[in-house]
Amino acid sequence: PPMINLNVDDDVEFVRRTLKVQKRRFDASLVYLTRKFMDLVKTAPDGVLDLNEVATTLGVRKRRVYDITNVLDGIHLIQKRSKNVIQWIGSNLDQVVGKAPEQQNLKDELSDLSAMEEALDELIKDCAHQLFELTDDKENAKYPFNSCITLT
Repeated sequence: PPMINLNVDDDVEFVRRTLKVQKRRFDASLVYLTRKFMDLVKTAPDGVLDLNEVATTLGVRKRRVYDITNVLDGIHLIQKRSKNVIQWIGSNLDQVVGKAPEQQNLKDELSDLSAMEEALDELIKDCAHQLFELTDDKENAKYPFNSCITLT
């Protein structure tokens, strides 16, 4: 089965299942479409969108746009103004859309810290090995520093 990466950027290439596929599968996924929908809502004046225009802009059937709007309406983030027009009524869009970069920054920082921890662990291991080699060497037994070094 194909691998799915849930933390993807728009520019990440995915392996296609067959050569007959014209559009990458992720390009039509609900996650991708919802992100693009939220970008449109963020730039819309007063958060008002015409769903016919959204479907055209995203290049999908209106049914897919309705899938998104039905969920957002169900959790009271949008309201229907007319048959094909919605308005965002949720919290400030800058905060909602801005969470992903903050989370990514935290993930990047955690990754950097993990790499640093791993490097320090390697240095500690290397130092312990060198110290062991130094104290274990019979030639070094005659030096006074060897008698005060103890390994724990």
